[in-house]
Formats: sequence, structure tokens, C-alpha cells
Amino acid sequence: MSDTRIAATLTYTGTATPPSSAQVPVDASGLVVALAVPEGVSLVRAALKVRAPADDVTLNLAPTSTLATSDGQTTLDPAKAITWLSLDWGVRRPLSSVELKLVTTTPVQTAKKGRLSVAEGGSWYPPTPSDTVATNAVEVLPGLLAGRLLVEFVEASAAPPPVGTPKTLSATQLQSITLRAPARPPDLTAFVGEGAGTLFFHHSVPMLPRQELVMEDALSDALQRAWPAKLQSGTVAIALRSSGLGMFDRVQLVLDTLDVIEHWSAGTRTQTLTVGTDGMATAQVSVPKDRPLTEVRFQVRHQLNNEHLPLAPRPPGQPPLAHHCGSDISAAQSFGSKGAVGPLAALDLHLRPLTRKVTGVLTLHADAHGRPDATPLPTGPLTFQLEEEGTAPWSARWVSFTLEKPLALGTGTWWAVLSTTEGAVLWSLTDFMDEGSTTMPGPTLHRIGALSPWLPHEATLPGTEVNPQLLWACSRPRLRPLATEPPPRPRLQLRWGTRTLDVTPDEDGLVALDARALAPLTPPGGTGSPPPLEVLVRSAAAGDITLSELHVVIPRRETHALFPHS
Repeated sequence: MSDTRIAATLTYTGTATPPSSAQVPVDASGLVVALAVPEGVSLVRAALKVRAPADDVTLNLAPTSTLATSDGQTTLDPAKAITWLSLDWGVRRPLSSVELKLVTTTPVQTAKKGRLSVAEGGSWYPPTPSDTVATNAVEVLPGLLAGRLLVEFVEASAAPPPVGTPKTLSATQLQSITLRAPARPPDLTAFVGEGAGTLFFHHSVPMLPRQELVMEDALSDALQRAWPAKLQSGTVAIALRSSGLGMFDRVQLVLDTLDVIEHWSAGTRTQTLTVGTDGMATAQVSVPKDRPLTEVRFQVRHQLNNEHLPLAPRPPGQPPLAHHCGSDISAAQSFGSKGAVGPLAALDLHLRPLTRKVTGVLTLHADAHGRPDATPLPTGPLTFQLEEEGTAPWSARWVSFTLEKPLALGTGTWWAVLSTTEGAVLWSLTDFMDEGSTTMPGPTLHRIGALSPWLPHEATLPGTEVNPQLLWACSRPRLRPLATEPPPRPRLQLRWGTRTLDVTPDEDGLVALDARALAPLTPPGGTGSPPPLEVLVRSAAAGDITLSELHVVIPRRETHALFPHS
């Protein structure tokens, strides 16, 4: 099975440098989570978690703010004296400190101090009890929320003017200004899709220290709308944007997905199996070995031969007892019917070759005083030929003899006689009995030479003198049904590793199993290649079985620690 894990990568598309390697930036240019979705994956739910750093992680707002001064500067010029300056960073965020460094001149400038005012898009406001801050020192600010800052320079010795009196400002040469704010984002907006994307989340206020934001329901809905259609592969992007530079110290994505398998291991959506008489065929689905199945669905249709199997023994490949046929040694097996049965269409014998090449003939006879009648029934001899490769011993197998025209059997006894014209073969002996069958095996005989009498074979298994088990030559008569009824449906099982589950299609041939029904098929786990999920089809009648509309669902939860990188 190909890998169906989603690849997730985190990319910052801006140019800001984080204060340390423990943070990742986010700003208006975007922090992008790119998902590479493989084929056959459906999304159930997603959750994206971001966390702001503590307030000991700060940013200098001055380099990215819009500067204005009393003499019209947009870039600070230390050589030019100014009486005031303002910084506009365009978004509301808390301020933690300010540092005003004066130009060192000869003679030294008189001592200065700065009068601070803040604004959020409206008029300036002096929010602190002290109306000034010292220069050439880091002055702590009490987390003032603002979008702009105004600094007016006055002499350090100047007293506050009376209420209603205009301020007297002092021309000052300023070397630099450092305005620090906590690095937590001032707001956060999230989009899904290529380009500008589609908005699905907005957090309009500055994040708190160490605050976690979890985008779940809205993200799930947005991703499902953007997910590749029809279980195809594709890419999906989640873009995080902030109107001002901010930092995250954690970005984590959790995805609940479903692997949806709609192809058999052969690579086709439909698979046709050929099953022999009383045989089994297998279709496979490649699945992972360590996750449970929550849904299995497929359609079963069959086209079986119109035949009935009254006896269905399953002998081993090398049975312990058998008739020996060869060198003028023949074997015979009788059958009788309890009632009316359909005509005989074919007969399967369980044979094991003793020589590399075996040829022979099967004839059908009526009963003559408990022995095969000397004249065969008018079906003609049914010939067979076996040719082996490799080295002996070879295993026994079913050999089919099909009549040109079905033979009416009536209710009497009839015989199958096997002889060889070249080589030798073993006809397996079995104790299998089906008391409910309309056709039952009778005595089994053998003889040496065409004119010799038929002799009974040892009738019991060794060591069963107390409860003798009758033995007969292992055969499968294949009868045409008397009534025009369809052959019995195939029996189905699911097998995964060492566990099996019997399943029954509905009247339309649909197998539909949910997680509860599939609970006995626990994941096999272990090492090595994962075992496939197998559909075992057993049928009494030979024919073709068509499996289609496969739908196997396997849940997966993936946690992507996008930052810090895992």
C-alpha cells in the first residue's frame, strides 16, 4: 500500500528575523502551512494550535513604524535637531519599554527628557502619572495599548507647565529610539486556499502572554471545501497573517483523516475470480497493519454453473489410503440415490499420480448384483492424461470428467470404474459422509485384469475396529438440479492476518460492514510486510465471482509539530 500520510510544511514568506531560534514570525506577508494530500485521503477534522510567547520576548517597533518629526523627517537624522517625533505602527499592541538615546556632542547637549503621549487612531493622550521619561535609559512602560507614540522633548530641569499653558519644547539631536513591545501577535487572521485564500478565522485583539489559539471547527469546514475532489491528490494551503509583526513559539496541526481504498491489490476497481467446484478464490486489498478498519463495503455478483454437489469431501494432498490403479489394476466406486436426483453432468475423482505421465479412462456402469455391469452405460469412455514436473512424490488433486450429455441416473445404483493405459495413479480413499445428501457412496472394489472378479477393498481405517469407518473412493458427482433454481450463493469471509470474519451479502449482493461489525478483525501489527485484507469466496459450484464497488475506510490521526520542528 502506498504511503497516505499527509506532508505538512511551515513556511514564513516575510523577511523578519525572530528574536531567537525559539520563535517563528508571523506578519502581513503570511506564515503558510502547506499540505500535500496524497490520493485516496478524505478529511474528517483538523485543528491548528498556535501559542504566543511570554512577555520576556519583545520586538523593537521603531524600525518598521512610520516616522514623523517636527522638521518633516521620515528617517531619523541625528545631525538635525527636532522638538518632537511620532511613531505609527498601525495596529494596537501593548508597549513594554522605550529608550531615547541622545547624540553625544561637544559641547554636550543639555539634559533632556521626553514627554510621552499615545493614540489609537484618534487624539493624543498622556496616560501616565509622570508626564516625562528620562533619555539615555530604558524606561519601562506599563503595557500601554496603543497604535502610535508621540515623544516631545523638553529640558530636564523644566517644570510641568500650568494647566492650559502650552508646552515649551526643546530642540534635541536624537541618535535613536527603541520602542519595545511583547512579541505576541497584535491580531491574527487565517485563510485557506491559494493566493489571497478564503477567510475562516479572525482574532481581533492582541494575544495574551503564552495564550493558545485553537482553530478547529471553522478550519475543518474551510479545509473540507478546499480539499482535492474525488479523493484525488493535491495541495492545500493555510495562511496565517497578522497586521503587525508577531511571534509564535509553537505551531501544531492535528489532522483526522480517512484512508479510502477503492482499488483491489490488482489495481482495478472490479475483480473477477474464477472458482472451481467446491473451491475457493481470494481477492486482496492492500491495507496498513497497525490501524483498525471502520468500514468495508463491496458488491458481489456471481455466475455459477448450473450444478448440484451432493458430496463434497476435502481429502488431504497425500491421503494415507488409496486404490492403486495401473498394470491392469482397476478400481470401482458405487453410488446410490435415496430419491429422485438430477442427471449426472460430470464426475471429479481425487487422484495422485505415481508416474510422471499417466493416461487412463473412466467408464460408468449400471449395477449388476453388487458389481459393475460388464457393459458400460452409453456415455462413452472418459479419458484423462496427467503429466508431472519436478520430483516425486506428487500431490493428489481433483481430476474432472465431463459427460458430453448429462446422464439420467434414476434411483438405482451406478458405478464409476477407473483404469489406466499408461503409468499408475492412486485414487484416494476417504471416510467422509454427508447423511443429509440424496446421493450416497456405496462399496468400493478393485480387480487385477479385465476378466478377474471384483474384490472388496479393506473397509475400515486402521485402528477403528470398535467404531469402524467405511472407506470409499473419493469422488464428487456433479448433478444438474431437478428444479430450475439458481445454485447456492457463494460463502464469503474476510481474513486479516490470522483472524477471519464470516460475512453475508444482502439480497442485492452488497456487503456493508461498519466499525462494530469489523471489531473482530483487529490489526495484525507485527514486523515485516503488512498482510493484505482478503476476501475469501467459497462456492460449491464452479463459475465466476465478480467483486466491485470496493470501499474500505481506515482512520488516521496525524500530529504535525510544525514549530518547534520535531
